Amino acid sequence: MNRKVKIVATIGPSTNNPDSIASLIDHGVNLFRLNFSYGSYSEHGKTIETIRSIAEKKGRIIGILQDICGPKIRIRGMESPREVKKGERCVLATEAEGDAFTISFPGIIDDLKVDDEIFFADGTVQTRVVEKRDGSVVLEILTPGRLMEGKGVNFPKADITLHALTDKDRDDIRFGAQKGVDFVAISFVSSEKDVIEARKIQREAGGKAWIISKIERTTAVENIDMIIDESDAIMVARGDLGAEAGLSRVPVLQKKIIKKCNMKGKPVITATQMLTSMVNSPYPTRAEVSDIANAVFDGTDAVMLSDETAAGNYPNEAVDTLVATILQTQEYYPYYKQFDTTPGEAFPHAAAALAQVLPSNFIAALTMSGYTMLHLSKYRPKEPLFAITTDPLLINKTSLVWGVAGAVSIDETSFKTEQELIRDLLAKHAKDPDAFLLVTGYLGERISMGRSIRYIRREDRML
Repeated sequence: MNRKVKIVATIGPSTNNPDSIASLIDHGVNLFRLNFSYGSYSEHGKTIETIRSIAEKKGRIIGILQDICGPKIRIRGMESPREVKKGERCVLATEAEGDAFTISFPGIIDDLKVDDEIFFADGTVQTRVVEKRDGSVVLEILTPGRLMEGKGVNFPKADITLHALTDKDRDDIRFGAQKGVDFVAISFVSSEKDVIEARKIQREAGGKAWIISKIERTTAVENIDMIIDESDAIMVARGDLGAEAGLSRVPVLQKKIIKKCNMKGKPVITATQMLTSMVNSPYPTRAEVSDIANAVFDGTDAVMLSDETAAGNYPNEAVDTLVATILQTQEYYPYYKQFDTTPGEAFPHAAAALAQVLPSNFIAALTMSGYTMLHLSKYRPKEPLFAITTDPLLINKTSLVWGVAGAVSIDETSFKTEQELIRDLLAKHAKDPDAFLLVTGYLGERISMGRSIRYIRREDRML
């Protein structure tokens, strides 16, 4: 069975080498995430080149996602990891000295008040301010855990506002544009204005990546409709979202956000702690497998691995677990979704409806911008989807889109008739179908002046 949901894997110390990248692709990864919270431009540039080279050799469509860190507040000045127990106290200061540690935005510390809560490491270590001093605060540990350099910090109830894009983020976006990344994920988006700014920087630097908004803040949840409209895709970043909005809200927020993205035809990634136990174990927990299956049933386009592949001991096994769970869940997935349809979506919607009654091996979409492909995917047909485009940069973007099994770039001047186009499509995909559906969006004057649906059988192609 063709796997519909895509797999995103984060590159890190465990996997940032050619053999591991090649192996992850073989095991089923569709898209690699590069975390720009760590590493130099030289290191990231080399990784991008390695991924592109291996994907080309394997003849695979593999996307590259640049995840910029945003105003992520992180622990700083902690020379070695520290295990903390409930009831213990520690000092957070504007400058790290002695046992005191600091954070990447130390100015925030002066604004903290007694009883403010501070969460570390995606909320796994929860603390409360019990005393305020000059240039520091004393924290009481509410939940035991591990503090270490670089781990994230959240202030769920404190009134703290930071701009979504830092100067480093702007430089990172320009670097990604120069390297031709396929996706840019913007961290800590608060409103659609953050997306507009990031896209402007990216376009001015010559990039054409899709902009992915990471939903991590309660303000982003409040502005979710406008953010989805302005974004090319969405990531439900459950780590910081759980710390900001509360863990008990995350499952419902995940379902609501995915549903909104599905309705608008925007790809959505479900991320964070999909298989955390597999960082140190070759086997998942039953709860983790259920979490993956629920994300598939919710309608996610992709699921993402973070520490599991970046720093884990069993990256390939984690990918195998995702693949097996997705395939098993697909057997019970409710295909052929029904949404309110706009005039622009009429033909993709009609193609998905026709596929329910006409035996088809697959559905092919001719698309220049990706619109026709995205809105064909929106209706979740059971048949594999193939994209045909004149834009080579669109090819790797299909690595994120639900149900797309392949894509080809064509030169619209290389053929004169639709039959030549079809022969080219089938030859590139090594397909000889009994029958398939072909949906055309506007792809250029030589191919299609409008939209249409063709039902093409083998006997028709022989005429």
